[in-house]
Amino acid sequence: MRHHQTIARAAALLLALCGSSFAQAQWRCSSDTVRGTWGWQSHGTTMMTLPGSSVPVPVPFASLGVMKVDYQGRYTAHATVSVGGQVQDADLAGSIQVNADCTATETCTVGTLPCADRLVILDGGNEMRWMPTKYPLGPAAGVAYMRRLSWGEPHCTSDMVRGVYGGTGEGVYMFPAPGQSQLVPTPWSVLSTQTFQYGGSGTAVNTASMAGTIVDVEFPELSIEVNPDCTATMKYTGAVSKHFPGQTFKGAMKYIVLNDGDELIGMDTEFNAGLPIVLDNLKRISMAPIVPGE
Repeated sequence: MRHHQTIARAAALLLALCGSSFAQAQWRCSSDTVRGTWGWQSHGTTMMTLPGSSVPVPVPFASLGVMKVDYQGRYTAHATVSVGGQVQDADLAGSIQVNADCTATETCTVGTLPCADRLVILDGGNEMRWMPTKYPLGPAAGVAYMRRLSWGEPHCTSDMVRGVYGGTGEGVYMFPAPGQSQLVPTPWSVLSTQTFQYGGSGTAVNTASMAGTIVDVEFPELSIEVNPDCTATMKYTGAVSKHFPGQTFKGAMKYIVLNDGDELIGMDTEFNAGLPIVLDNLKRISMAPIVPGE
């Protein structure tokens, strides 16, 4: 009998310990889970009625921004948005209502235009995914990937971005049709390797697909400037000698610096040959900085 009582007590203790561990393992979200500073990328398509037409047409969009959220879930944000290749800055304000199951709803305004989104909170409050339910410019299908920069104010320096990076870019460029002034959307993807020195200068080698046409592009001149709020601007100059002899490509991109410079999320903002709706993602391969004088 005592033997059976001992087994029963041991089983009861084990169940109590397992139940306690399970309760501790359960994660519950609140407004405090999303406080701090976030960076995001978004892309999708909105249905817009263009001037001279009454029929909505699909227009691709992309955005990159930084959002600051307080303890009550209220936030302000600044974004750079490309809609059909028209790039401009926008200020947002709103609030996030967080549920215990780590889903959330968001209401916001862009200028005077209302917007709303649904979110899911991941990785203990370090990542969020977002989908618009009311887009300011019309019905839309899209997603956003949001990453935490810090629980308070972010602090970045130019020295964080150095070494060798690799990554990809994807989206659409609006290029002029041959012999016409009309802009035609051209699918674009790129595989990139970039090297940044101390001081922000650098070079890059890209392999790109322009609607299936593969081109190699060398960029002998890159320069990146990192701001204390972990935003950054990169300017570039490159050439494709095989397919576009004599053509020089120049442009600019905006980035957000994550994980002390180990990762960069970005968006094209300027391109001399077309209008960009393109997002870019880079991860550091090696620190390997090139120190001046060595």
